[in-house]
Amino acid sequence: MITMRKGGSALITIALVALWATTSRAQQGGAQAGGGLLTAAFPASQAGTGQTSGSAANPSEGQPAAPTAMPPLSGARVLAPTFGSTSENYWVPALACTEYATTDPSGVNRSGLFSESTCDANLTLQRVDRHSQLNLALTGGGFYYNRPYETGTNKQYGTDGELGLFETVSGRRWNWLLGDQGTYLPEGSIGAGGLSGITSFAGGMGGAAMGSAPALNIGLSPNQSIYSGTNRRFSDLAVSELSLTASPRTTLTATAMFGTLQFLTPSSTSTDDRDWTVMGGYNRTFGRGSEIALTYEEMHFNFGPINPGMIDHAASILYGRQVSSKLAVQLSVAPSAREITSRLAGSTTNLFISTYDSLSYRAQRWDGTLRFDRALTGGAGVLAGAGTTMVMGMLGRQLSRRVHASLNMAYADNRALTQSSSGAPQAAYDYVQAGANLTHELGQHISMYLNYYVQRETSNTSLCEVGACSTVFFRQVGGFGFNWHARPIKID
Repeated sequence: MITMRKGGSALITIALVALWATTSRAQQGGAQAGGGLLTAAFPASQAGTGQTSGSAANPSEGQPAAPTAMPPLSGARVLAPTFGSTSENYWVPALACTEYATTDPSGVNRSGLFSESTCDANLTLQRVDRHSQLNLALTGGGFYYNRPYETGTNKQYGTDGELGLFETVSGRRWNWLLGDQGTYLPEGSIGAGGLSGITSFAGGMGGAAMGSAPALNIGLSPNQSIYSGTNRRFSDLAVSELSLTASPRTTLTATAMFGTLQFLTPSSTSTDDRDWTVMGGYNRTFGRGSEIALTYEEMHFNFGPINPGMIDHAASILYGRQVSSKLAVQLSVAPSAREITSRLAGSTTNLFISTYDSLSYRAQRWDGTLRFDRALTGGAGVLAGAGTTMVMGMLGRQLSRRVHASLNMAYADNRALTQSSSGAPQAAYDYVQAGANLTHELGQHISMYLNYYVQRETSNTSLCEVGACSTVFFRQVGGFGFNWHARPIKID
């Protein structure tokens, strides 16, 4: 079991090493291209980018978009708009503090209103030279409730953190991506401000976008789309991907990933999850900005010595189109053979159909995403494997030069792959979230924001939080806060 000290120390150590290495490189020069990331209250659904439109200080202002090649669809990355790319190397610090009014954080006890104060700091860094690119986004801070937020305990405060670190190295005919995304949260990412996790939990860090950073498929990260109480947890996804250009229109990929979801608060109802994935693929571009891919994927899930394990063998066909620097579309279908293994019951195999479909748009005034995802997942620490269907949408509008508004919604359906006991129904969890955010820039470096969201989850089995159980989880949260962000500091 990972302790809070170990999990937090690992994130900080990695970030400091990356920062030191990048600063050393910066002294050598050679910068050519870059991008910006200041995460916002309800970001788009591309994991690792925190993409959202707004009016925060942006190193790409007044500059043409840098040309960005389409990523291979057969790997860990997904298509995303490249609007906002720039030709700068820089780092940006930011700070966001929010005062929330919320119904019971457990969503079960319903014991009146709570006030919650949060502050999170963010550091974004990008360094690009002729053959490599480094992207770093580090967020961390804490929260404080006006009274204990768990029945029977004295818990009033806690900490959170998130790290995204990616290095891309390129040769004449090859490209190697190495990266890691880790989060430390007081509850599941679907609860801490929505499916995006800490990027919305912090209340907002501005409105720029890192157009040239890798956009990973969020469906490959350890699943947390079931509310499972206010348990401290560490989630991480490490990825290594090699792409080889076989011809001007053909690319081959080999990808390896390791994911983990570890609960740091002891609980008899939480299930740790470790999974590893290998993927191989063939990509072919055709026409203008269009790509088709064929992939084979093998994913192994491990839920400890008691629960059954799971192996997923899948073949996929994918289609993607970069319509323009502002608009990207991706479709896929993946029939898979699902094998569930148990020491007592042996193994069973059946068919499962997965899909990942997305539509992303980002421009000066409008930004939005729509995503549909159906896949086998680890079960979010509640189930030992689940069939998960998710729909996510976000629509943002620059109302004026200084005001940006956005609407956000998410739906997740999780169903257990096996029955917990003979004659019992398969456990099912349905989650819905909707929210809105309004940001007003007060100057070049400071903005204020209002946000509100509502969460509701129903299940056919009881949700328990420190002795209180219910089949319905419900919470409302409203917040007011400000963020400060420096102008991008160029690296020479």
